[in-house]
Amino acid sequence: MMEGENTAAASGEYASGNVTAQHAFIEKDEDRDSSGSGSDDSLHSSLFSSGLSDHWLSDADVDNDGTNQESFEDDKAEMLAALMKNHARFVSSSLVGRSSLIQSVVWLSRHIPGCVLKSLLHTIKRARKEKERAERRRKRNRRKQTNKNDAGSDGEANDNNIIGTEELVPVKFSDDDNGNDSEQHDPESHYSDNGEVSIGQFLCHSNLPVSKSQDSALLFVDISGFTHMSAILDVESLSHTINSYFQMIINEVLVHGGDILKFAGDAIFCEWKVSRRDRTKNLDYCVLQAAKCAASIVDNCSDYSVSPNPVGKRMSMCRRRSSTASQSVARRRSSVGSDDPSEDGHRVERRLSVVRTASARGLIDPNLATLNVKCGIGAGRLAGVHVGDDISRREFLILGDPIDQVSKAEAAASHGEVLASPEAIECLSKIGTIQGDWETAMKERRPMRIAFRGEQFFEAQCKQFRRHGSTSESAENMVRRCDHLDSVELHWLKRMMSLYAHPVVVNDENETSSRFKNESDYERHIAEAELRNVYTCFISPLIDYRLTGDDEKDTKLFNLLNDILNLARQHLDRACGHLRQFIVDDKGVVLIFTFGLRGGTFPNMIAHHAIPVTLSICEALLNELGVKTTAGATFGKAYCGVVGGSNRHEFAVLGPSVNLAARLMSPKTNSGVILVDKNVRLLTSQIFFKPLPAVKAKGYTDPVPIFQPIMSGENEWGHTTTNIVGRQKEIKEIMYVAQDMMKMRKASASNFVFVSAASGTGKSTLMVQATEHVRAMVKKMKKRVIVTRNISNDGDSRVPFSLFRSIFRDVLLQVKHEDENSQSQSSSAQGSKKVTKSDSAVEFSVENEWDSLSLHSHSSKSSTMSTDATRFRFICEELNAPPEFIEVVGKRFLGLKNAGGSSAGGNQVVELDKIVNFMADAFIRCTKHAELVVFALDDVHWMDEMSWKVVQAIFERGRNVLTLIGSRPPSANPLLVDKSFWSELQSTYRDDGRFQEISLEPFNELEVQEMISLQLDIRIDEIDSSFWKNVFITSGGMPHYLSYALETIKRNDLTVRLDNGLIGLKSSEDDDNKLGFGSVNELLLYRIDALDAEVRSALHLAAVLGTEFDLIDAALTYEHMFRIRDSDRLESAMGLCSLLEAAVDEGILEQSFAVGDDDDDDGDDDHYPVGEDVHASKSDEGTNGASLGNVTIPLKGRRSHPLYAENRLYRFTHDSWKTSILGVMLDGRKVELHENVAMTLEHKMIDEGDLREQSRLLSHWIASGNFAKAADLGIKIGSQMMILGLNPGALLIFDDVLDIFTSIETEEGGERYGDIDSSILDSIDVQELEYLLKLNIQKGKACSTLAQSMDGLNAYQSALDILHYAPCASDSDFDRSVTFPIFSGLFVVLKMGAVQQDSESSYEKDLCKQFVEQARLNNDPVHYGRAVAMQGETLGRLGNFEEALDTLDVIKSIYDIESQHAAICKAYGSDRVGQAFAHSVNWNHALGRTDAALATCKYIVDEIVPKSDPKNAHNSFCLLYTVVVTMKENGMALEAHDLFHSRLVEPFEEHFGSNGSTFTKPLWKPLLMLLDLQRNQDKAIDNIDEYLAWALDENNYTIRPIIENSMGNFGPTPKAVFGEIPYLLSRRDECIEHRSCLLQRAISQMTISLDNATSKNMIVFAQKYAQQKLDVMRAFQNECNSS
Repeated sequence: MMEGENTAAASGEYASGNVTAQHAFIEKDEDRDSSGSGSDDSLHSSLFSSGLSDHWLSDADVDNDGTNQESFEDDKAEMLAALMKNHARFVSSSLVGRSSLIQSVVWLSRHIPGCVLKSLLHTIKRARKEKERAERRRKRNRRKQTNKNDAGSDGEANDNNIIGTEELVPVKFSDDDNGNDSEQHDPESHYSDNGEVSIGQFLCHSNLPVSKSQDSALLFVDISGFTHMSAILDVESLSHTINSYFQMIINEVLVHGGDILKFAGDAIFCEWKVSRRDRTKNLDYCVLQAAKCAASIVDNCSDYSVSPNPVGKRMSMCRRRSSTASQSVARRRSSVGSDDPSEDGHRVERRLSVVRTASARGLIDPNLATLNVKCGIGAGRLAGVHVGDDISRREFLILGDPIDQVSKAEAAASHGEVLASPEAIECLSKIGTIQGDWETAMKERRPMRIAFRGEQFFEAQCKQFRRHGSTSESAENMVRRCDHLDSVELHWLKRMMSLYAHPVVVNDENETSSRFKNESDYERHIAEAELRNVYTCFISPLIDYRLTGDDEKDTKLFNLLNDILNLARQHLDRACGHLRQFIVDDKGVVLIFTFGLRGGTFPNMIAHHAIPVTLSICEALLNELGVKTTAGATFGKAYCGVVGGSNRHEFAVLGPSVNLAARLMSPKTNSGVILVDKNVRLLTSQIFFKPLPAVKAKGYTDPVPIFQPIMSGENEWGHTTTNIVGRQKEIKEIMYVAQDMMKMRKASASNFVFVSAASGTGKSTLMVQATEHVRAMVKKMKKRVIVTRNISNDGDSRVPFSLFRSIFRDVLLQVKHEDENSQSQSSSAQGSKKVTKSDSAVEFSVENEWDSLSLHSHSSKSSTMSTDATRFRFICEELNAPPEFIEVVGKRFLGLKNAGGSSAGGNQVVELDKIVNFMADAFIRCTKHAELVVFALDDVHWMDEMSWKVVQAIFERGRNVLTLIGSRPPSANPLLVDKSFWSELQSTYRDDGRFQEISLEPFNELEVQEMISLQLDIRIDEIDSSFWKNVFITSGGMPHYLSYALETIKRNDLTVRLDNGLIGLKSSEDDDNKLGFGSVNELLLYRIDALDAEVRSALHLAAVLGTEFDLIDAALTYEHMFRIRDSDRLESAMGLCSLLEAAVDEGILEQSFAVGDDDDDDGDDDHYPVGEDVHASKSDEGTNGASLGNVTIPLKGRRSHPLYAENRLYRFTHDSWKTSILGVMLDGRKVELHENVAMTLEHKMIDEGDLREQSRLLSHWIASGNFAKAADLGIKIGSQMMILGLNPGALLIFDDVLDIFTSIETEEGGERYGDIDSSILDSIDVQELEYLLKLNIQKGKACSTLAQSMDGLNAYQSALDILHYAPCASDSDFDRSVTFPIFSGLFVVLKMGAVQQDSESSYEKDLCKQFVEQARLNNDPVHYGRAVAMQGETLGRLGNFEEALDTLDVIKSIYDIESQHAAICKAYGSDRVGQAFAHSVNWNHALGRTDAALATCKYIVDEIVPKSDPKNAHNSFCLLYTVVVTMKENGMALEAHDLFHSRLVEPFEEHFGSNGSTFTKPLWKPLLMLLDLQRNQDKAIDNIDEYLAWALDENNYTIRPIIENSMGNFGPTPKAVFGEIPYLLSRRDECIEHRSCLLQRAISQMTISLDNATSKNMIVFAQKYAQQKLDVMRAFQNECNSS
């Protein structure tokens, strides 16, 4: 629209709206003097006040001294002309802005109830009255002023202007009305520039909740048919049809004088309020009007068939052409509607009537959608309550008995019927006549039908009926009201209405251009309507919402409703979701919110936003307000747009998935939990889900699978019960420990309780019961407790940090941002009084209140952060963890596939001690907000060593942590715990009262009798002694086995009443073993044999899968074993599921919870990156506009399995079941099953960095006897663990794989090589031989790293023996390069002193000879170069320096660093060939050839280092170490310092950061200090104080022996470097007072270096260097002493 058109449009609007310039821009003053309106002085003053005079008038012009009157008059005329022109533009611009603001107010007014709008307008009216009173007070004060000087006169003249100051001070509208109305105005804005009072200060905020009660008639109109209709229409036709149909209903309501209060999905609530002014409009009259309205609705709106033809589109096109042709004024009028509410309705009626008539004639397909209505009418006292706040959101609620009345009436009605409640019938009977036995209906208090389609069964006594205007504000009426509001009032009104409207509507209105606002209602509805994939959640707070008539109780109810809304909104705002509605309707109190609408769609929307906030809202309502909830959530395609007529509508979300969410929330389906549909389940991997029976739902052909997300981490490890036999003493002992910890005023030191018991003694049951009793006790004491637990499984000892795979994730769910804590605290302090938990502690008596505890067995989880990976990254950042922790700890140990970060690469090693400390710190950080943390761990005899270290760190450093450990007796099941820590627990900590040990014994005879009484429900005095003695002998008094025996007796009805009147067993009296079982194992086998053969077969598979397994793994293996076709997968899986459920019923298995894939949705683009990145089913493709239907989620891998959504975890109830099943299976059967399981797991494995999953697969390959597969995977796992520094764990892995061959028994007297029988070596193939050699080589490397030189020697020697014997080693396809690390490894352990050699070093020489010969035959320069380099090292160490230098010539002829460097590093870890040049520097030193040594140093610096991989820090150090020492000794310490820093330190920090770690890094800082001191012996050093502090701290002289020994073969030992630092410091004047101490340290360290170099046969240079330096130091010491 051009500027002129804008002006014209504004002018037309200005006139049509009855707005005058005087009203829009002039506020009348009672004392204004019209006689002065034309004076020049008045005009001049106005110009100044408007700011225009500064632009047009110069100082000379303003100074009117009469000297040049004619010139001044001309200038004034010109100025007035310009002023009029600019003033016109100003007025036009202001009118356009005001027009846009009024249109927004009018549009928003249609989204809120008429009663709400009236209350807001009434607020403005009251504010005006307050303003008028304030203005009168202000004027009275002004009149009292006596100052009447010229300035005051000017002020009066200014006051009396017709135009006035406020005319020329434009109201500041926000740019395009962009929703900035909520900004807080400055207090000065209450006054205008002329000092007048502004109305803004009187439009104060309300203190919600605000309520008002009145008698009313209530009409509930329920519409059906939208679900089917939405499946056959495109979005434009759907929107038009919905709103056209609603328009008909709304017209009837409006013309009958009703007010539409709420749109409840596809239903509406309408009210007829009793008038306080007109006595004729009493409750009877209101009920009559509601009844007439309902009768008219069912008459006109029943049985409407909807055609799928695009009528809506053609009509839309026609309307658009008409709109385009119309003038601006007409366009605006269509936007705001007309006075006649039936105008649009008549047009719609004509269209729909045709459809209805055609349907009646049979011309329309009977399968098409049909729209229908039914109504319920109630009457009585209603309370309207405004809840929320003045910033984010408000809702208008209606409460009262009429809601229940209309709900019951509507539920009893059929399509086309109107039913009235007994209360409404009573009112109708007073004002008219009713057909039928209405008196009986009233007496029975049941609804009665009063209308059916065209029939009406009541009649008013007064025949005359006057049609009413709308109770809601019509558009033109609203415009007229707005014309009388100033800008401040309009902005306030818009902002307040925005709080009641849906956020999408508000955002769209604020962002909509004025041109779009001028379109018709139909066009706006179509433009804003969409079909979107939406997450919809219904939450029902389970409160009593009925009014009592007691003001105090009702006020508490209103406050509670207000708190519920505010609390839910706070959580929802943080997650950026949309609150659809807060309503009290036929479903009760309901909160509805969505994700996926405009402005509420995010990557990984369901998993990261929707589900977490659903859980957090329900938990917050329970914890902060004490309100329990039911909730239903779905994800599916839904219609999203405006629903209603032209004068009254709301934004709604409609569709089958929305109906399903409401169904899942309802009490008929929901027993107080959160239920979700399959789509939500599939899109969420971070939450555990429990499958529930499918339900029938409207809009769905088949029953809909539903699931329960486990809100509190129902990681069940047993079931609690209040009926406990025995163990009360032990449980109370643990409770007393916890209670003593809670009584401490400050955080107490952690406690450790160790429960030891043999299998079957009831250890696990005790752990469960004790944990839950402690939890219940602490909660009753009004303290916060966190419970986290884990059960270790067989095989966990092979997985580093296995415990924290589950525990760490459990405690991560406890983590809260600091601001989240503060928000939670502040939110609990806001609003009205809440039903919150008391902050004061409550005393608890273990003995007296034992039976009053409420028990359950869940872990505690409460964080609202979206995923484990998100929480883990947060913890890493907060604890300043090195970047590599995210990769190593998150991915490899915790299994967080998308934890972020990248591998450090190279040879970088993350120090295990740092990982242990990090995990302990993270645990403490995540649980620091709790007064008690229960850290419960069962079956720790299977727990790995590194997990034990973290447990130790948590115990030693944590506060208020009760560590509860369960294990089998350590004497028979050794623990991998640190021996010194275990010893300290048994002594120091026991003495301090921080360690308690509980040993469980079998039940005694009395406890056995109590168990029989409880389980068989008989009295103790009725049990025959033969009965309990028999059971006692069979079970051995072991509680777990006793329960099996009693369960068998109960299942088989083996009890009988004996002749003596007591109860015994059904067997002969002389039978010693009446149960017939010699042992518990026989009893278990009896139970197993009684099962169906297919169930037993399924249990065989379960036993092979392990103690714990999930359904998908079992189903995939089952499909692989029996070659199940894709079409039969579901049937097969369901069959297996039923078999496993039979085992659950038998008590063999238990189902703990459904499982989720680890972080599959965390930023993985292959999964669902955006909320809408799911699409409609294929049947919907190609349609003209997307139709409403179920979404199809693209799945792959495990997710593609038909039962993925219903996946669940199974666990054997006791290990004895698994042991018994495996014990009767043939070895061949077990091998077959293990192989099938392994192939299945290997096929589904995606992430090869997950050590736990790899270890699990490895165990099955080992059990299957497939050596090649097991060796390949074992080497991968072991190598990863070695890189991470987990060499002991790697050794266990290598031994497990080798055990496949070493465990095979053969005939006595057979030869064994490498502990493998020769007959086996005769039969292996080349591949198996290569794997055998690699396993022993890796084992040797791990032993060498651990300084276990003898074990390393045995491993390498075993590999060499196998190589020499195995016949297939001579095959042509055997890769000889596999053997080279054997010689290299033997050379390493040889230098470590593992081999005792003769004086000629014959072993070493022979080893080098073999290596060189094998490498030469292989003709590979990589390995040949390494062999020659090793030969040179040997010759050099033996003192044959000339021969050693000859080998360097050979190396120079074959070594090409650019082509061979990477291959050498890959084979040997670093460039051992290039390092031969560094060794040659020492050989030249030994021969006294300093120039040759310096020349070689230059070659290394110029040719080798620049071409080496800078990320391989270990290799760079080995190359540079000898070089920098040589340069230092030859006066080039400065150059050496710069070289070391630029070539090693800087590249390392660039790639790995300053916190990165590598093998030699502990030596870097001392070496740089030494070089700095050497180059500045006669100069000042800035860091001298730091160096001195380092040298005086004896802890800095500690170095790992392996570093000392290794570097002593490259140059001076690290101890020599350490010794030189205090020596150089002692020679400086500033350190003279510490000289004696420094010299003593220097001589001590150098002496150690010399001893090491000599005793461990290090290179000659290391020995000579230490000796030379030691002599110098002693000489200086003598010199100092003598002086």
